[in-house]
Amino acid sequence: MQTQTYRRGAVGSKKSRGAASSLLVLLLMGLSFVMVACGGDAHIQQQATQNKAQLDQLLQHAQAIGIPSSSLRSIFTQEKQLSSTSAPFNLFNDQPLNTYNQNLATHYTQLTVQTQDIVTTYTNQAQLLAQHDLQNFQSSLTQARMLGLPIQSFSQQFSQEQALLSAAKYPKDYALVSSRSKAAQQTLTVLQDVAHQLHTFQQTIAQMQQAHLDVTAMQTQYQDDQQALTTIKTMTEAQNFNALLDSQYQQSVVNSTLAIPYVTSAKYNEFALQIKQLKTYGGDTTAYQKRLAADQTVMNNIKSLQDYQGFVQQINTDLASMHDDLVQSEAVYLVKQFHQEVNAWGNAHLYHDKFDGKNYPLDAGYMDAGIGSDVDRDLSWSYTPDDFQAMVVEAQNAIFNLHLLEADYSDTTPYNQVHATDMQMIAHYKLQKGQLLMVSLSQQAMRVYQDGQLVKSFLVTTGRTELPSVPGVWSVLDRKSPTTFKSVEPKGSPYWYPDTPIHYAILYHWGGYFVHDSWWRVDYGPGTQFPHVDSGGDQSFAGSGSHGCVNMQEEQAAWVYSHTDLNTQIVIY
Repeated sequence: MQTQTYRRGAVGSKKSRGAASSLLVLLLMGLSFVMVACGGDAHIQQQATQNKAQLDQLLQHAQAIGIPSSSLRSIFTQEKQLSSTSAPFNLFNDQPLNTYNQNLATHYTQLTVQTQDIVTTYTNQAQLLAQHDLQNFQSSLTQARMLGLPIQSFSQQFSQEQALLSAAKYPKDYALVSSRSKAAQQTLTVLQDVAHQLHTFQQTIAQMQQAHLDVTAMQTQYQDDQQALTTIKTMTEAQNFNALLDSQYQQSVVNSTLAIPYVTSAKYNEFALQIKQLKTYGGDTTAYQKRLAADQTVMNNIKSLQDYQGFVQQINTDLASMHDDLVQSEAVYLVKQFHQEVNAWGNAHLYHDKFDGKNYPLDAGYMDAGIGSDVDRDLSWSYTPDDFQAMVVEAQNAIFNLHLLEADYSDTTPYNQVHATDMQMIAHYKLQKGQLLMVSLSQQAMRVYQDGQLVKSFLVTTGRTELPSVPGVWSVLDRKSPTTFKSVEPKGSPYWYPDTPIHYAILYHWGGYFVHDSWWRVDYGPGTQFPHVDSGGDQSFAGSGSHGCVNMQEEQAAWVYSHTDLNTQIVIY
């Protein structure tokens, strides 16, 4: 019985396992069918995965080239939101899953396009900023050269920054040019203060010599300081040297007590002169007049070295206290004077255009459409004494250049001969050495100088009244041959133009101002910056001036490009 029972049990167990196995197979087949039916299109799912990988790769690249995370924050947020979503599940229909994956793929593609737009926009902005900062560096370099400061090391650095800018591709490259250019510009500003200190020291020595006092030690110290000045390369070195000069100057006077009357008189007269200047600039001088009277009382009662030291300390404090008011008032005064002179001369010297019967000012480059708005903007951006001091220099140079345009307008010398105004420009900015492209706005001509000698002359076309070429002294920021110009204005704007191939382009001012060939023109020279009929060019583009560039005939532009380099200076007035 046991055996039979066992056998029955054995037979029954075998049948049960067979049934279970069959059921399992059917179940697995069913699940397999459901998974095949509801797994979605593998190609669509793969596309979504690939699109996400492309986006992640681009984001990683963007950060590596210098795009800040803050600019990409919205992209990261949207990607995170996409990643947090869940795929829909339908046992019998895979369309919802396909739609979900298709939407993922589409959104990842859109985010990739947005990221690329951010990269392009940020890179362009970084490039413009680098050009702007390098140009400010160049302006400070020009001012330092005018003051006779030793700038060889800074000139070498400027050339290095030019090369870096020309080779730059990514935001981090442009950021490096910006930071280095700003640091150099700030150092040059402090060096101008050093130059003022040395000039005061030199004047004191001259006064003491006239009084037949022994200035041997002071002269030696002055010469040593001049030599030390040539070694300064950083802001810290410049600031330390400036403080050292003041200490040396005071000690030199102390060592020669006979110099005290001359130094006190010089200090008093300096304060009085600055008060007079502040009044001229429209500043309030009431408080400073009271301080001057108090200083005079102290000066008249100097009887000991201690008295002298107290006087110097007090008047130096007074001079320092009015420095900020003085330089700010001077900057505002000069900018106002500049605009007044520009408008007065422009209204008195109008070009009558027979083509459209309108009158156009001949100094448009100095009006608001030109550097007039730049001058106002720079003044509005001035906050520190150094800012206002730089603004004073900028306004002074703008006025000087305007006066040369006015003089050149009345000069009947042929365009291809040396002009007196060219020589004045060269002397004022100390450009006797090196190569210059000298552009006359009134004559619509370019004269090429090498070490002060005229080499070549060309007729050109500069910017139209609404978009004038930028007057000033500029350095080459970039060179491109060939390149394609793309309009920054939208289609439909009167200033829009189609993508235009250019053979030879030399960037002279940040914002896209070039010296370049204009193959669509035939006529160049006086009047071509205004509306006119070009004798053989594309009238839709050749019938007026440029968008701020200096246009040249192609063969002439080729000569200029091949005979210039990054060290060439470009002067427009």
